[in-house]
Amino acid sequence: MNNYEFMLILDPSASEDERNGTIETIAKMLKTAKAKITKEDIWGDKKMAYKIHKSDRWFYILYHIEAQPESLKEITTQLNLEKNVWRHMFVKIED
Repeated sequence: MNNYEFMLILDPSASEDERNGTIETIAKMLKTAKAKITKEDIWGDKKMAYKIHKSDRWFYILYHIEAQPESLKEITTQLNLEKNVWRHMFVKIED
């Protein structure tokens, strides 16, 4: 298992219920892919320097996870189907 930082940018205009549903869906995705969340840090709604989807506000979430490298492809495929997930990125944390 490798350690990763997993950053998500969600649609800031989504309602709180939609956002919570998306966060729960992501947690289920990770569990299904046998990834373990070791830390969850919800930064919330932030104003950014440039726009995505014509919005300069984003909703940030940062996870620290333990996962097998091959499971990231499965997670990425599922994340691409989530309408409230605007961007995501995995960064391997070197030991």
